[in-house]
Amino acid sequence: MTPGYDEPKTIEELRTWFREHGYEPAVTRFFIGVDVRSPKAFGIYRDELGDYIVYKNKADGTRVIRYQGDDQAFAVHELYQRFQQEIINQQTRWTANKKAKWNADNERMSSPAFDVYDLYELKKLRNERSRKLPLIIVLVVLSFILTLKVILKLQTTLNKDLSLLIAIAPLMVMVLVMLFSISWLNVMKVTDFIESLSKKVKLRLSVALIFCVFVIAMSQTNVQDNGYYSINNHLYYRAGSNWYRYDDSDHDWERSYTVPSQLTSSTWRNYNNTESHHGSYESFERTSYYNDWSADRRSYSENRDDDNDYDHDSWSSNDWDSGSTDWNSDW
Repeated sequence: MTPGYDEPKTIEELRTWFREHGYEPAVTRFFIGVDVRSPKAFGIYRDELGDYIVYKNKADGTRVIRYQGDDQAFAVHELYQRFQQEIINQQTRWTANKKAKWNADNERMSSPAFDVYDLYELKKLRNERSRKLPLIIVLVVLSFILTLKVILKLQTTLNKDLSLLIAIAPLMVMVLVMLFSISWLNVMKVTDFIESLSKKVKLRLSVALIFCVFVIAMSQTNVQDNGYYSINNHLYYRAGSNWYRYDDSDHDWERSYTVPSQLTSSTWRNYNNTESHHGSYESFERTSYYNDWSADRRSYSENRDDDNDYDHDSWSSNDWDSGSTDWNSDW
């Protein structure tokens, strides 16, 4: 299966595509047909022996060769797909920055969030809000159930054990919802309500919150990169939340619903390669699985809506910031 119809297939076509879309090498740090040796650079070129080389120079100057061989279309495809991924990264960064600015401007223009009541009005408002106590109880219980369901779904998606997070996170979310709810019932800011608590209670809440943050942080450290994985002469590919396995008998890729535990453990980086697989194999990037996955990612990025006054529609190549690119990873 060859790269998509609209994809460039030669170095010259890729250079033309970059020029027509307004992507400057000096800005994006993607160099077409040039062997750049300075740090922080992606590129493709043909060496004196006729091999096509796709490379990345990391932040420390270390060079990683993504592909070296005589297949020009495949080499171009590798760099083109990496650039498409970087466009998504750039758009996401730009949107986050614009959202932060929008929120900051909105906060400056907003009116104070808390009004001062005299004693009579304060009691009256508390009585009115107390009638909603049953609804508050339902909200607290729902926060626990929904958080639990989200983490269970995340556990299935990431194909990893999140049992500790399952035990801790729903309780912490429920406690936070309770804090906000009790503050609302007492017509107080959350900060004022927390300040009114005893030192012992505040200490216990702080320790519990820190522990929860630590558990959440630890649970994210083993999320695997997309790409090839090999173990015991078996070859796998992770594409989003799905895994695929190469069948050496049929010489084809197939969906794999289970993978060796080593691939989802803390040592997964040791297997993020093709070294332990002996023999030839069909490139996963040339399968319909890969094309469908890539199309879904692009579709998600292009069609994602935002209710506020910021979106990807205003993003352009002029907003490119190569400083936000991950220059420490191998690809």
